[in-house]
Amino acid sequence: MSKPQKSKRFVYNLQALLKVREIREKQEQDKFAEAEKKFLEEKKKEEEIKNFQSQCYAKLREIMSGEKGMPNVQEIMMRKVHLEVLQGQVEEQIKKTEEAEKAKEEQREALTKAIKEKKVIEKDKEKTREAWKKLMDKEEGKFLDDISTVGFEMKRRQAEAEDKR
Repeated sequence: MSKPQKSKRFVYNLQALLKVREIREKQEQDKFAEAEKKFLEEKKKEEEIKNFQSQCYAKLREIMSGEKGMPNVQEIMMRKVHLEVLQGQVEEQIKKTEEAEKAKEEQREALTKAIKEKKVIEKDKEKTREAWKKLMDKEEGKFLDDISTVGFEMKRRQAEAEDKR
């Protein structure tokens, strides 16, 4: 805890550190927002690819069921290869989404740490302010005691001088 000093106004000697911590917290918030945005984008891409994949599976089932006539083996094989490629894309996108989520969680931890560091300094500032108030109250009490002592001594001397007359 920093020590309070006598002064007319409260001056926190770690104010520069507090400002740095506030700036760092804002930077971490920005980074977290960016990581969250990237995660949401990757999640959206994953959903789009999965939807497209399910549409392709539905189309393949439709062709294989023979609703539109005799199924063409070459077309079925092409669609099967296409679906395998899509499955690879889905798996790759899932990995990207997981990486983005991991990055987001790491950034959340960094943000939490920055917030805690700032709060520590803010609590120190409040404790120092309270100590400063107590110190200034004590100094004010000393000053008032000195004034009353001077006044009492002056009255005593006046009374003594009148007694001698």
